[in-house]
Amino acid sequence: MRWITEHKLISVLILILLILAVIFAVSVFTDGMNNTATGAVNKGMSVISGGLSSVGNTIRDNITGLFAYKALQEQIDELENENDNLRRQLVETQLDREELEQLEELSGALNFEYASNKFDMVTADITSLDGSNWTNIFTIDRGTESGIEAGDAVVNGMGLVGRIQETGDGWSKVVSIIDEDIQVSFKLVRDRKQLGVVSGNASASISGYMMDADSTVMEGDVLVTSGLGTYPRGLEIGNVKTVVYNSNTLLKEITVEPAVNFRGLEKVAVIK
Repeated sequence: MRWITEHKLISVLILILLILAVIFAVSVFTDGMNNTATGAVNKGMSVISGGLSSVGNTIRDNITGLFAYKALQEQIDELENENDNLRRQLVETQLDREELEQLEELSGALNFEYASNKFDMVTADITSLDGSNWTNIFTIDRGTESGIEAGDAVVNGMGLVGRIQETGDGWSKVVSIIDEDIQVSFKLVRDRKQLGVVSGNASASISGYMMDADSTVMEGDVLVTSGLGTYPRGLEIGNVKTVVYNSNTLLKEITVEPAVNFRGLEKVAVIK
C-alpha cells in the first residue's frame, strides 16, 4: 500500500491496463454474440481511450510547457548577462573619459612660464590619502624607478599641488601646499616685481604676506611661483581672496584661493 501511495500515477496506469486486459478478454470470449455486451465493451474502451488520451495530452502539455519555460529562462539569463556587460562597459568608458580629461589637464601644466626649460614630467595616480585635512599628504604610484626624488615639484593641469616628501620603488609621498609646513615664494602675475610668501595652515587653506609693505596687491590677483627655492617659476598657486594690513608687522597679509581643487585630485604629474 505504501508503494501505491508513493507512486500514484504508475498505480493508476497499471489499473487502467488491467481494466483494458479484462475488457479485451471479455470481448474475445463473447466473440461478438452479445451485441449489448459488445456495445458496452466498445463504449468502455472509448471512455478509457479518451481518458488515456486526455492524460497523455496533459503530460505532453506539461512537458512542452516545462521546456518552453526553460528556454524562456535561458533567454532572460542571456539578456541579464548582456545588460551586465553593457553596464560594465559604460562604467569603463566613463572612467576612461575621466582619466583622459585629467591627462589633458596635466598637459596644460606645460603652458607655464618655465615651459621653455628642459625638464621631464612623470604622470601618476593617487593611491591613498594619508592626511586628516583634505589631501594635504597622499601617496602616488610612481617612485624611484621613474627617477622621482624628494623635493620634486608636483602639479596638475590647474597649477601647483606640492612636492615629493619621500619616495621609494613604486611609490612616493606628496605633501601639498595646503599643508602648514610648506612655504612657497610667489610673485604677482600682474606685476612680477611684487613678491611674497604663502603657506598652508590648520584649516587646509593658504595664507601669507607681501614682502613690500607698499605692495599694491588686491583681491583677485593671481599668484605664481617665483622660482626661488624648491619650485620652478611660473606655476600657478591661486588667486587672492582677502588683503589685510597688519599694523604690528607693517605688512599686507593675504588669504589665497588655491588654483587646484584638492578634494577632486586623482592624477598628478611630477616635474623632475
